[in-house]
Amino acid sequence: MNLEQIGENCTRLIKQAYWFPYKTGNLRDHATKGEMITTDTYEIKFDGTVAPYVVYLEEGTKEHDIPGAFGKAFPFGIGGRFNGKFHPGSSKHKGFISEKSVNAIISYICSKYKGELKWYYLLM
Repeated sequence: MNLEQIGENCTRLIKQAYWFPYKTGNLRDHATKGEMITTDTYEIKFDGTVAPYVVYLEEGTKEHDIPGAFGKAFPFGIGGRFNGKFHPGSSKHKGFISEKSVNAIISYICSKYKGELKWYYLLM
């Protein structure tokens, strides 16, 4: 099995995981892609230009007002909490890229290929 096939398997594994965020399917079907970028590098991307909310899923959100018409907040503020215009924040999918996806890939490679993972840190 070549690197591209392994990468495609990992991409499919992530998209089909029970913890992968799913509401409309846009993130899964259009914004999550894998591709060979060099002969020895396969990259899985979660495209924020296709699904701009991906950062909020990955990092979670604090409590906030939901913008009303024309992107302005409703006049009653965060303390108001009525009429469904207040969002309590969310951490349900927090770390789905940085933790859950990476762990899924590590588990797949270690179990399928009986491999070891070696971490290399780059200092910038």
